Amino acid sequence: MELKLSRVRTYMKRSGLTGVVLARKDNFSWLSCGGNNRVVVPVQEGVGALVVTMDHLYLVAQVMDGQRLLDEELAGIELEYVPLHWYEGPIMQKALALAGSAPAADVPADGAREVLSDLYALHYPLTENEISKLRWLGRTVDEILTRTAYRIQPGMVDYEVEAILLGQFASQNIQCDVLLVGTDERIAKYRHPSPAGARLGKYVLLHPAARFEGLHANVTRSVYFGDTLPEEIERPYRAVMDIEAACIASCVAGRRWSDILEMQKSMLAERGYEEEWRGHFPGGRTGYPVCEADFSLDPKKCIADREAYDWFITVTGAKVEELSLYSDGRHEVLSAAGNWPVRKYEINGEVIELPDMLLR
Repeated sequence: MELKLSRVRTYMKRSGLTGVVLARKDNFSWLSCGGNNRVVVPVQEGVGALVVTMDHLYLVAQVMDGQRLLDEELAGIELEYVPLHWYEGPIMQKALALAGSAPAADVPADGAREVLSDLYALHYPLTENEISKLRWLGRTVDEILTRTAYRIQPGMVDYEVEAILLGQFASQNIQCDVLLVGTDERIAKYRHPSPAGARLGKYVLLHPAARFEGLHANVTRSVYFGDTLPEEIERPYRAVMDIEAACIASCVAGRRWSDILEMQKSMLAERGYEEEWRGHFPGGRTGYPVCEADFSLDPKKCIADREAYDWFITVTGAKVEELSLYSDGRHEVLSAAGNWPVRKYEINGEVIELPDMLLR
């Protein structure tokens, strides 16, 4: 944690800030090295805020949550606990008072500079501990998706598949920020086929955005019940596989995100999908945020060392997505852990193995 506090304080000094409030769940997890300030699930702010000044670290939380955060999420971290009762005003108000005369926050707040994108930049380069966690998470997601793919059957309701996945993830202390289960025409019709009571047909798409100690593995796998893929599925699926592999290989320090987007557009056009890039984000950097998916629009943004990526490549009727890492000049597909059949790509002298369509 000292490394991360140093990054924040160096940024504060450079930016003329007296304190920074980290209220979002993703930033709380980052600074605390995996802590969780969640109670209410579908909101970005947690129930405790960390306040960093040049010489102090504070936790501001209501008394109903503060002791649990200290005991279970922040154990061993040297900080000052500032408890509030529910009738004593908002957490942010107290946190900003502690942050001094020139405060900043990771959420919009009166009287504070909003610095979310700057704080996200401080998450990188990933630490060795974070890379180890991502490797474990990628392997575990691969194992769970493989078990589920061999367990499901045509005729099952997609809610049943959702329950199977959620149960297995929960048993490993993994939560899902997104969970999609698509089948047949819903895969072609919708980019995000949330479970809706549909019965599985021959073609099934599974997608968890899996989170462990704040870090994410967003993976999409597809299953086809039959010996041979129909051409109307195989053609788009091969296209997105090719582009996924090329995007992973293109993650080299200094390369512009916008150049990778242009490569995607060119490859889509060559395969007959010229306009499909418009229908979905092209992918982005992942870690504590689910995905920073807008980097491709900024010509100043470049790939850097020790980053993780979520390239969600999709055209109508097909999607491929794996967790990858660029570190010390090497590419790793962290979610390709040897459980699922793969297709090999050789690009620039490097072999990249991507999980393929699973035939059952």
